[in-house]
Parts: sequence; C-alpha cells; structure tokens
Amino acid sequence: MYFVSKKDTLYFIVIWGTVIFLSQTFIFRLESAFGGVVGFIIIGYLIWIWFGTGYKIEGATLKVQFGGFKWETDIEEIKTIRKVKNPFSAPALAMDRLEILYGKYDVMTISPKNEDKFIELLLNENPQIQIEEKRSKY
Repeated sequence: MYFVSKKDTLYFIVIWGTVIFLSQTFIFRLESAFGGVVGFIIIGYLIWIWFGTGYKIEGATLKVQFGGFKWETDIEEIKTIRKVKNPFSAPALAMDRLEILYGKYDVMTISPKNEDKFIELLLNENPQIQIEEKRSKY
C-alpha cells in the first residue's frame, strides 16, 4: 500500500516559493543559458520532491522515496516507532513525523499522511514493534 507524505504549509511555502523565485529569476529573464539550465533542473527536482515523496509497504518491506532518493528496510528489523515534531532534513514534507528505529542503530524519519493506517500495516507484518504515542519535540 502506498502512502503520500503529509504536506505542511511551511514546506509548501519553501518549495513553491523557490520554484516561483527561480522561474522569475533564471528562466523568464534568461540572463544566461547556464543559469536557465540550472534553474530548470532545480525547479524540476523540487517538483519531483513535492509530488514524489511517499512510503510504500510492499510485503515485508518498507520503501521510502524522496524525489530521486530511495531507501528500503525490512519491516522485521523495525524496533520502535515514535511520533516526533522535527524540522530537520528527512524524507518528509511535514514537521509531524514518525521516527522509525530499525536495524542496530538506524533511524528513519517520515511523515505518512495516514499515520494510523501506516502503523497498523507495519504492526500486521511485525507485531513486536514498540509504539510511543506521545509526540516529542526536538
């Protein structure tokens, strides 16, 4: 099952504000061909991040995509899921996130739109996952 990322207003403003700014600065003014190409690439990648960030539970595997970046982990390796509020870099477009501890010391922070269904599907695959309900702030 595929889950899209939650999208906060802050991330909307940052991503789409950058797209509009770059469109105005590099593409429409075309002061240099190099600037136009770089601007076009950045705009394309930001749009890819906006529409291409999501999480897929496929069999016993959790797959994460953030634009061109992809991660996978076996659901059996997940030990803990904790709700956090975290503005730092992660494959997520919202500050309300799920911090997933898996493997020996690995951490993944994501923001599926339907957290409850997402957690339910993970627990169906691995009932040993510990869930910390309270959202902690960084």
